[in-house]
Amino acid sequence: MSNKRKHKTLDLNNKMEILKKLDSGENMCKLAKEYGVGRATIHDLKKKRQKIVDHVKTMESGPGKRKTLKVGDCPKMENALYMWFLQRRSKHTPISGEILKTKAIEFYKKITHKDDFRASDGWLDKFKKRFGIRLLTVSGEKLSSDESAVQPFIQHFKNKIEELGLLPDQIYNADESGLFWRLLPNKTFVSSTEASAPGRKVSKDRITFMPCSNATGTHKLDLLVIGKAKNPRAFKNICLPVCYKNQSRSWVTREVFSEWFHKDFVPEVRKFMKRSNLPIKALLVLDNAPGHPNEQELKSSDGNIQTIFLPPNCTPLLQPMDQNVIQKIKSLYKNKLLIHIISQDGDITQSLKGMNLKDVVFSLAHAWKSVSSNLIQSSWKKLWPTMNDVSETEETDEWDPEDNMPIVDWLKNLSEKGLETSEENLNSWFEGIEETEQIMTDEEIISEAVQEESFVEILEPPTTTTAIRVKPDNALMCFNTCITWAEENGMSAKDIIILRNMREKVFKQGLQVAQKQTSIKDYIF
Repeated sequence: MSNKRKHKTLDLNNKMEILKKLDSGENMCKLAKEYGVGRATIHDLKKKRQKIVDHVKTMESGPGKRKTLKVGDCPKMENALYMWFLQRRSKHTPISGEILKTKAIEFYKKITHKDDFRASDGWLDKFKKRFGIRLLTVSGEKLSSDESAVQPFIQHFKNKIEELGLLPDQIYNADESGLFWRLLPNKTFVSSTEASAPGRKVSKDRITFMPCSNATGTHKLDLLVIGKAKNPRAFKNICLPVCYKNQSRSWVTREVFSEWFHKDFVPEVRKFMKRSNLPIKALLVLDNAPGHPNEQELKSSDGNIQTIFLPPNCTPLLQPMDQNVIQKIKSLYKNKLLIHIISQDGDITQSLKGMNLKDVVFSLAHAWKSVSSNLIQSSWKKLWPTMNDVSETEETDEWDPEDNMPIVDWLKNLSEKGLETSEENLNSWFEGIEETEQIMTDEEIISEAVQEESFVEILEPPTTTTAIRVKPDNALMCFNTCITWAEENGMSAKDIIILRNMREKVFKQGLQVAQKQTSIKDYIF
């Protein structure tokens, strides 16, 4: 009788579990036995760790039951469709399967100039699995705020607090928001005069930030900031005042949020409760954003730190952070942005180009620190009317007098720098109206999706390569460019070291052959 082990294919959930257990020091042989696979399989997972983790981070609601990293027959179209889907869902727009299929056909025609794609139910099911998309809403779901669900939830929330025996210090809220950190009142970007597609530059200059605080404002966690780069060059050798995480499109995904909850939120809450001599238990109030895991996944190991979700279409009515807290953070950040523009020599384009992600996170952190506890307390009044009454008058901010500069003075100073805008435009900009309207068009989405696919082709070239002859000097210049690009776009330290070692070999070979041409095969980097 054969004792040969039956072949088993692990899904991405299992693979992520194994990687986490390897990080905690568990033995490979033990893990192989636990999951019913060979030790070589565990070893391969460890080698492919970064590729698996990066891919799962791009999935809206995690890996689900997906087993492989394979792409569809038209990856450019699917990338564009997924970007479009995330944009719409970030604004809580209901998306049905039929809407997705119609949009897929539209993107396919625009990208391939062909008419031979059939968006079948089978394709839709595979697309959802590839990108970790959860259940789609049915057609006809209300887009407007659902006031009928407000009072029942307020009562449910009150009952939950009494059941758990929680005080205002133990109840938290978090909400994410996008920020186009170079967006000026007239929608002028630093890249507006450049040749590349505006949509790509707009996306590049976007981050997501998320404030989180308890209901009294006595415990404000460091802002969560999500950017594209894993290790931004501007962050080198500095201590960040925020909790920074990366995601390929700066979105909050299920994987990113889960990591923040378990590794940042839970430990910080426990520390605060100990300092405050309070029972170590808490409740986090969240909305139904697509990147949030369910209540069962967002729970501490002992079950004492839990989450509760607002009903659909009630975020503008009940979400505390949406009651002027996020707007206040953005307004204070934009004050600093305009002060930076006005105080710099040279034109606006050069001033904006001089800014980097370090400047942004420090300004955001300062803005969040300046949000008063009174404003945070008053933001809970719609959800929790019976919470202790507090004055809505804010405490004195720590910002400079220029932060309260009248609109007319801003207009005058901006005009002197060559930026003409109206009072209405400027007010809308401070309130964030322009920013919420800044959605990429279909053409801009397609442009970005196609460029991303080009990068994939460069990073994963065909197996057949053709030798070309290149001068050593030219090869060195190419490697220098690649290394700079890798550092700026957050590639792993291991990959950068490989590039540098290859550059060193080219340099030594160039010295040996002097002015002779050197045949260098296509390198994979």
